[in-house]
Amino acid sequence: MGLVLINGLVWLLAFIFFHENSLLLGAAGLSYGLGLRHALDADHIAVIDNVTRAALREKREARAAGLFFSLGHSTIVCLATLIVVLAGQRYHTQIDAFAVHGGLFGTWVSALFLCMVAVMNALTFRDLWRRRNGRVNNGPRGLSRMLEPVMRQVSVSWHLYPIGFLFGLGFDTASEISLLGISIVQGEHGLPVWEIMMFPLLFTAGMALLDTADSMLMHGLYKRAERGTASNLALTLASVMLAFVIALIEITNFFGDKLHGLSMLTDFAGFVSAHFEMIGAFVFGASVIGWIWLKPERETGLEDMRGNI
Repeated sequence: MGLVLINGLVWLLAFIFFHENSLLLGAAGLSYGLGLRHALDADHIAVIDNVTRAALREKREARAAGLFFSLGHSTIVCLATLIVVLAGQRYHTQIDAFAVHGGLFGTWVSALFLCMVAVMNALTFRDLWRRRNGRVNNGPRGLSRMLEPVMRQVSVSWHLYPIGFLFGLGFDTASEISLLGISIVQGEHGLPVWEIMMFPLLFTAGMALLDTADSMLMHGLYKRAERGTASNLALTLASVMLAFVIALIEITNFFGDKLHGLSMLTDFAGFVSAHFEMIGAFVFGASVIGWIWLKPERETGLEDMRGNI
């Protein structure tokens, strides 16, 4: 509710600045829409879903994981916009060079982190499977023991801020590039810097709203799924597969020009990455359906009591 209020306040501020110019109000709406769209990137959804699952393994809540991830990501967006607007064309070459190197670093951070949380949740899947078959887990062993300290860190919501910040270094998505384009054009038309910064602020508000909604949705979905072993296994496996697939796509795109003879794989990776928002929207929509389909504990309890009667 607080985040919805903040979104309303940001829009009120945008209206105060731009109410006399319909084109600027349109650009503000576009910036907000780009933020909502970027929140549906498959890598955002995969990170938030898997971190939420890892947090529940550690008996913690990560309802704010999406909020802190989006704030970390948006920090890069806001800083990049400010630097581009202030620097103008004087440091265009240096900015482009930083974007290229940052993109390479951000891609590796994204792929490695997704692989790490996927492995964590694959271990959770293994434990659930053993429990379902009546096998007792004797505590963490091997890889599980190595990853336990990492899992305890990742399962804290605010620790997603630096992760989101590092993800943001891969400043190469259509949404972010479009936002920079809007800011540059308005800067060239003499719009004051504080008004230009409304565009990344609106982008941040939209992305934070949807990313937070995703983490809260997944927290509720996993809690409901915990009461049924089959649904818990299926949901955990889906999160693991999503993270691994997205990481594989990013790595394939990174080495695309070196994978000679694997044009089918690279073409497929390019196609999937070009539709990350659609994939993320599908996963988000499926999560909403799953949340509705899995009945809350109180309703389940009432049905059990009726059955006993």
